[in-house]
Amino acid sequence: MANREFRGIAVAQVTSECGDQIAAIALSYLVYTRSNSPFLAASTYAVTYVPWVFGSILLAPLVDRLARRAVMVVCDLGRAVTIGVLALATTVHHMPIPILIALVLISSCFSAPYAAARAAILPDIFEVGPGYVGAVAISRILQQIDSVFGFALGGIIVAAVSPSGALAIDAGTFAVSALVTLAFVRERPAVLVDGRAKVRSLFVDIVPNFRLVLKSRTRRAMLTLSAGALLFLIAPEGLAVAYAREHGHGAVAAGLLTASQPLGIAVGAWLFIKYVPARRQGKLLLPLAGTGAAVLTLTALVPPIWLACVIWGLAGVMQCFLVTTIAAYNVGTERTLRGRANGIASATIAVSQGLGFLIWGAVGEWRGAAAGVAWAGVAGLLIMSLVRFSWPYEDIEVAWDNLDAAQRSAS
Repeated sequence: MANREFRGIAVAQVTSECGDQIAAIALSYLVYTRSNSPFLAASTYAVTYVPWVFGSILLAPLVDRLARRAVMVVCDLGRAVTIGVLALATTVHHMPIPILIALVLISSCFSAPYAAARAAILPDIFEVGPGYVGAVAISRILQQIDSVFGFALGGIIVAAVSPSGALAIDAGTFAVSALVTLAFVRERPAVLVDGRAKVRSLFVDIVPNFRLVLKSRTRRAMLTLSAGALLFLIAPEGLAVAYAREHGHGAVAAGLLTASQPLGIAVGAWLFIKYVPARRQGKLLLPLAGTGAAVLTLTALVPPIWLACVIWGLAGVMQCFLVTTIAAYNVGTERTLRGRANGIASATIAVSQGLGFLIWGAVGEWRGAAAGVAWAGVAGLLIMSLVRFSWPYEDIEVAWDNLDAAQRSAS
């Protein structure tokens, strides 16, 4: 945190992510109260991941071709405008739900290149030293803390004000994020200065970019693990509103339920980075993911709200492995490829999370929210068993040794 640029990125992240979670609760609650459908409520989350798929693959290469700070600022301003329009749309009585979801879709198109730019600029700021791994960990922890406060505040704001008011707050947070980025983050030239930043070449280079990124067995394994784990670990977030409503509670309980898993992730990430040596972390990836799935199956007991918060929080603690997975993924990728590599990673994870919202939302519609989360845990145990058969143990060990060596050499 002594680094001025990272402080700016952290402040921008906290501001915009808290606003995002407030808006997510507002939209999910609005859609559920109008439709009384767990599937449609979960779909409001799922639709935000669609642009990540296409945007990450098509637009993330711009992060290697354009100045990364400029990409972040333009994306923030784009989201401020579109969310502002969405806030106005929700004030219109009987506004069709598909129109609201379409506006969410447009706004989400800016998220993929922004995330790729932020992920790619951190190694530039810290030059892949000890500070970089700490920055990745802090960013991940902040992301979960933002979710905790954003979801909890979102429930209170929706109950006290209105969904449109919550969305207006979200629009303001993106404007603040853009200003903070301009003030704190230093401008750097594009890493690929060869005149190839043309729209046509973005389409032409899609297949070569995939080949470049996925030719590494280690990168493929880390992407498979992350996508497979998030497919089932996302279930509590998508079904929190429905679970609270099925138990006779309102927006505040829904916000607290949704916040429980991110709180667990923040605590788990801090403990993992602080107390587990880097060389040991790579060996714990599969066991942690499998344990997280097992914990989710306890939701089959249909626990009361407070106990569901505890169970989902414990499942969040098990997600701590994602912190060093992100760091190892970037350390093992050359600087000129990081934008594209992070874009493909974002697209892969977006597909997984979007499918997770739809699948477990459909199960929740059919059998109830508790069954949706419990079956997600069962599916997770099966997925992790399959991943284990093709897991490159030696390559993963080498990747975490390299991560440890990068920290030690820089220090």
